[in-house]
Amino acid sequence: MIVITMTTPSQQSREAMTVRVATELSHSKDLRYGEILGLITGDGHLTKKGNGISFINSEPVCIARILENFSIVFGVKKNQFRYYITAPTNSNDIEVKDFWKNRIGNFSFRLNKYHKTKKKFGWMTIAIHDKYLKNKLELEIESIINTDTNNLEVLRGFLRGFFAAEGAVIPGKIRKVIPNSIQFPQKGDELPKRISVMLNHFGIESRVVLKQKKADYYCANVTGFENFEKLFRFDITNLHPEKKEKVEIGLNSYTHFTSRKLKFPTKLLKILKEKPRNRLEIYSLLNSYPQKINGMLYSKSSYLVKNKLIAKEISENGEILWGISSEGREFLKHQQ
Repeated sequence: MIVITMTTPSQQSREAMTVRVATELSHSKDLRYGEILGLITGDGHLTKKGNGISFINSEPVCIARILENFSIVFGVKKNQFRYYITAPTNSNDIEVKDFWKNRIGNFSFRLNKYHKTKKKFGWMTIAIHDKYLKNKLELEIESIINTDTNNLEVLRGFLRGFFAAEGAVIPGKIRKVIPNSIQFPQKGDELPKRISVMLNHFGIESRVVLKQKKADYYCANVTGFENFEKLFRFDITNLHPEKKEKVEIGLNSYTHFTSRKLKFPTKLLKILKEKPRNRLEIYSLLNSYPQKINGMLYSKSSYLVKNKLIAKEISENGEILWGISSEGREFLKHQQ
């Protein structure tokens, strides 16, 4: 039984790490090493007999990346791997081989046919037998799952690799382009719990939820624009091109959607920027229902109140006036 050490960094240390990583994004050997661990954990296999290491994926970018990483980190060349393609039974053999050769390289491929795959060009499996590498990867994967580490590049690489292999962008129910959640799924809850701790190192909030009860399938579930933006900014969702595109489109659509929601509060802030006003003046200038305006001024869930964009003050004659705060002025600068 695997025991997970749930070490959560303090708020201060997490913020410091977040700032440091945000300004030092790189493709260092540590990052590439972490990617290998994440990709193997997600879509790879380490055999107990024969010292085999294999990785399977339908995205050529992921195959090319792990080959490149093995070369840079361990000095293992591409021609030391064996290559297998599994394609649909009705596919054209020449087209399939050309597709993979143009993206991976002109190597010798063994082609198999499988009737259940929906991928036009199937998927590729790369394999190598190396006792030293197999044992090293096995120990490192077990270590990263069971213990905390301060090497943020390895952690970021692991998250990048695992998300490219297993991660999912779940579309919204109403606006499909805006993600409802971004998930890191796996059988059992041990790894999702550990991934949730890893994400916390980068200031990304998540919770572990049951995805499929019968299959005992769990995931580290990330929701909310701010968390999506951090995942994208830290390059965690960007290794797999299709998933990267979904997140990027979602973030852009989310921004436009949010801007429309803030149209009325922004109009109120512009009025208050001119001078502090009482409620009757605000009612008159906005020409809207008093209940709606009162909600923006008083409700704790109001965007203006929650983000301290407005300020209440008392005039010399005891009248309640509403004005704009320094945070509100800063907000307006970004809306223009």
